Amino acid sequence: MIFRSFAGLIFSGWLLLSPAWAGEETPALPPAIAADLPTMLANRTETPMAFAYQGRSAITVIDFPSLVEQGRMFNRLVALIERIGAPRARVLNNEELAAFIKAVGKTEATLAYGNDFLVHELVVFFNLAELGGIELNAEELALRQHLLDRRLMILRNGFFQALAPSAVFLSIPQEKPAAPGSPAVSPLARQTILVHELSHAEYYTNPDYANHCRRFWHNELTESQRAAFRGFLAKGGYNPENEEMMINETQAYLMHTPDPRAFSPRLLGLSETEVAQLRTKFRNAYPFVAYH
Repeated sequence: MIFRSFAGLIFSGWLLLSPAWAGEETPALPPAIAADLPTMLANRTETPMAFAYQGRSAITVIDFPSLVEQGRMFNRLVALIERIGAPRARVLNNEELAAFIKAVGKTEATLAYGNDFLVHELVVFFNLAELGGIELNAEELALRQHLLDRRLMILRNGFFQALAPSAVFLSIPQEKPAAPGSPAVSPLARQTILVHELSHAEYYTNPDYANHCRRFWHNELTESQRAAFRGFLAKGGYNPENEEMMINETQAYLMHTPDPRAFSPRLLGLSETEVAQLRTKFRNAYPFVAYH
């Protein structure tokens, strides 16, 4: 995931033409369209769109008209799966979610600027929501139906079960000018969010790449450098005790986050020379995955 602390870079309402968004019935996400990186970056939409990255059904990218719509679909998931201070064994209700977002100094639009989730994590979320009697919003219900329609998960014996547990869902917002209470999403911010999230998809779907990232974390980084990344990520709300998350986010920020307002040696607390050397080590040890 990206930009928990990326204030001031990114932000309209998401209204599908159907009145279903008002709660009459569950709206549907459109089928995923095959698209490469340039196509996704150039996409302009006033309604949510789904893409299969380069035709790979294992990687779905949802393009939202704004951060608000993205947040409505994924903020409750962000709290459950990732954020420090939120429970891991149950799903927050609306009041609890609003209180949590306020407590961490964020808003519905800025809790996360981009998202990445595995289908098995989504299945856990929907099962816990059912068990807890949580009333999901229209956007969350649309995501649930999308998973069912594509048979990425099924309902069996009263529980949701993953049929493609390692498939990946990513999300990005459209470019937007600043609005009252809403930061702007610049072209560079949109590009940065997309390539950062795609690097997580590479980590999840390419075992060789994931193993390279683990070796880099354990063998190439010093303990002080690992501590620098843990500190940087903890400031953004990531759990520094989750080693796999630390490895995954380190590769994404170090190698696939081109906007210096989101990641830089200064923000990390290391020198530019030291960070440049780390990037060289990472590239030299693996056929570099470049999305930008």
